[in-house]
Amino acid sequence: MKTLFVKLLLIVPVFLFLDWVIMVVIGSVSSILGASDNFYCTIYCDFGIALLVATLLFVAYLIISQNFHHKMHA
Repeated sequence: MKTLFVKLLLIVPVFLFLDWVIMVVIGSVSSILGASDNFYCTIYCDFGIALLVATLLFVAYLIISQNFHHKMHA
C-alpha cells in the first residue's frame, strides 16, 4: 500500500505538470496565431477541462489496475 502512495505522489504531479505544459504551448501558439478572446473562453477552456478529466481518469485507472493486479497475485 505504501508503494501505491509513493507512486501517486510521483505520478500525479508529473501528469499535472505535463498538462500545464500542453496548455501553455497551446495557449502560446494560439496567441501567436492571433486567437481571440472567444477562443480562450470556449475551445481552450473546454480542452483544458477535458485534459484534466482525462488525466484524473488515467490516474484512477492506474490505481485500479494496480490494485486488481496485486489482488490477483496475492
